[in-house]
Amino acid sequence: MLSLKELKKIAKATVESMQIGRKPNKGIEKARKKFGPVVDKLLKLNQFTEKQLNEKEKKIVEKLKDPEYGPLIIEKNKKYTVKKEIGQTVRLVYSSVDKECIKLARLIKEECWKKGAHVTDLMYTSEESRKHLQLIPFDTAAELPEVSKLFARAYDVRIFLGGEEDINWARGLEEKVKLGAPASQKIHAIIDRKKVRWCYFGWPIEKKQMFVDKNYYRKVFYESIKMTFSPVVKKICDYYRRVLENSDEVIITAKDGTDLKFSIKGRPILIADGMIDKRDVEMGDVGLNIPDGEIFVAPLENSAEGYIIFDFVTIPGFGKVTNLEVEFYKGKIVWFDSPQKKIFEKFLDSNVGDKDRIAEFGIGANPAAKYVGETIVDEKIFGSIHIAIGNNTGAYHGKNKASSHLDMIKIMRGKGGNVFVDNKLIMKNGLPVGLKKIRWHRIKYGN
Repeated sequence: MLSLKELKKIAKATVESMQIGRKPNKGIEKARKKFGPVVDKLLKLNQFTEKQLNEKEKKIVEKLKDPEYGPLIIEKNKKYTVKKEIGQTVRLVYSSVDKECIKLARLIKEECWKKGAHVTDLMYTSEESRKHLQLIPFDTAAELPEVSKLFARAYDVRIFLGGEEDINWARGLEEKVKLGAPASQKIHAIIDRKKVRWCYFGWPIEKKQMFVDKNYYRKVFYESIKMTFSPVVKKICDYYRRVLENSDEVIITAKDGTDLKFSIKGRPILIADGMIDKRDVEMGDVGLNIPDGEIFVAPLENSAEGYIIFDFVTIPGFGKVTNLEVEFYKGKIVWFDSPQKKIFEKFLDSNVGDKDRIAEFGIGANPAAKYVGETIVDEKIFGSIHIAIGNNTGAYHGKNKASSHLDMIKIMRGKGGNVFVDNKLIMKNGLPVGLKKIRWHRIKYGN
């Protein structure tokens, strides 16, 4: 368990990393159209008293107190202030099965309030998601409620805090999941168009299916979260950004026979280092994972050719797939095999769109991350790479439209995993070739 002091620090770092606070008051333009030059005069005054106004202006000021305009004017002690900014709107969804998670959600809300933001929150459980799918009529699963569209258009920031307590919650309900997939895809499209900032904040929720020791699971999760905001993560990310920028062909090889190539020509290199900064916003990268620590890019969707073996793929709602062998042809999966092949098949069958086309190439950069059976941590493992299939619109700057985005993780460190960029070796046996100042032998790796 983390102390209250540690939780407060994490909550504050999260809100600051998401740049949650205020935004320009849209009521200004509305007021200008209605009341003309008077509004510009008030904006220049910023603060004023009634004595500075004529009778017509006094009447307009009274009207500008209406929330319809933001409000644009607020009054305190007979002094008026022009509100040029209003609070951003935050949607916070969090797991209700973990007391610590609930406590952190409250602290995040408090930090948002301090910044002047408005928060609407909703508790979540895998059990409730399953019950919902079980009880609704089959045809209802295809619907996209109007309120869901309104929510997607209304929020400036979306945060999910927690995780699935039951990784198999959708088992036996795959047909309903598939029926609802187009609606999910529509919501993704709305959010992408509006450039809603989002954060998926993984938290060590105790599960029905644990893949590692419970105490180890929590320890790795906590350490990965704290490492997210460290200079080491930023240094590793910056190295891979530099060697990938303005490049074309990427080749991934390993001792297990992996030999996969694809192109990233013209695609932006995105940095996930625990902070949405000015560069990220300019590039349209409005998403954040915690734990964080990766560099990622959307390959050209038709370019992937070759064979690769993934160590593990965790599919929320469906289960875990290990030793997944995949063959890509013209960017699309044309063959796959695994001891859990049926789980992967059910996942693909339950989604729509470009669900089986390459979407992302990522490199893990968080030295505290180790395998725990949750993608939010596993894809950040230093010495690993991951390939995603499915949706890659929005921040990725890709063209795939799908109801899903699935990360598949491959351990490179200690397994002869190499990455070449335009025939130059940038990763050897899982380690960055050109970054010498960090003592890699002191960074422990555990599988």
